[in-house]
Amino acid sequence: MLTRDHIEFVQAQMLPWRRIGAGLARPDAEYKMLSRDPADGACTALIRYPAGWSREGPEHIAASEEFYVLEGALHMDDHVYPADSYAYLPAGWTRRSMSAPDGCALLAFYDREPTLMPDKGELAEEDASRAIPHIDAAAMEWDMTLNDPNLRHLGISRKNLRTDPVTGERTFLSLILPQSAPPTGEGPQEMHPVVEEAYLIAGSLTGPFGTMYPGAYFWRPPGIAHGPFGARWGCVSLIRFVGGRHVNQWTDEQAPFRYDAPYAPVLPDKLAYLADTEWAPPAAY
Repeated sequence: MLTRDHIEFVQAQMLPWRRIGAGLARPDAEYKMLSRDPADGACTALIRYPAGWSREGPEHIAASEEFYVLEGALHMDDHVYPADSYAYLPAGWTRRSMSAPDGCALLAFYDREPTLMPDKGELAEEDASRAIPHIDAAAMEWDMTLNDPNLRHLGISRKNLRTDPVTGERTFLSLILPQSAPPTGEGPQEMHPVVEEAYLIAGSLTGPFGTMYPGAYFWRPPGIAHGPFGARWGCVSLIRFVGGRHVNQWTDEQAPFRYDAPYAPVLPDKLAYLADTEWAPPAAY
């Protein structure tokens, strides 16, 4: 899962919806592939279930699944996952029934090819203990104790959804306050020894590659300097650190920040056609 192409960034609105075929995790739903590892099939995707979609088990998939509901509601066994619900289900987790009576859209992460297995799965005790069957993220309090002085101007708060006890991998919601930008117009750049992956849920965030709006997505490999960032009216993102524990490392050099930075993405060849197409939400006036 760590050999995916660097994507920074693409607006999901610019990608096509495709129908999920038989033999994969969610037959007959639709998806937008945000990134995928060609070596093992690990992937991140938006999934859209039409109203009335349903499926009976028992069945499981040959991958760990992590998801965050953006709109509508997904029903799975004894749980109803409305918007702002989160779950982490290890490979082998059995689903007895699934449905989306009124439709649902969610962000899904798989750590290998999500091949569908038409029978009850088996879970090792250690894997079962790492499962997070359901979190109501809307009911959580924001943690405002971020202590990295290089990020103080962003006023970051977090809701931690998952920290793997073995690998240190982490998934969380990140809130950045409005009118937050480097006070001097420049700042150091940040790096991490692991992959950082993010999807913007609300607001906007500006950095060296342009301004991200809801639907913006990036997959950033380890060791790549990025930033500084600012948010004119604030933003909320879902962020994952993949492949190990999140550590902030900082450059000694300062980089400039500007709210009018043009869209200048880093895209793999298969997405290069989007490089000259800047997307922005409809004007509010």
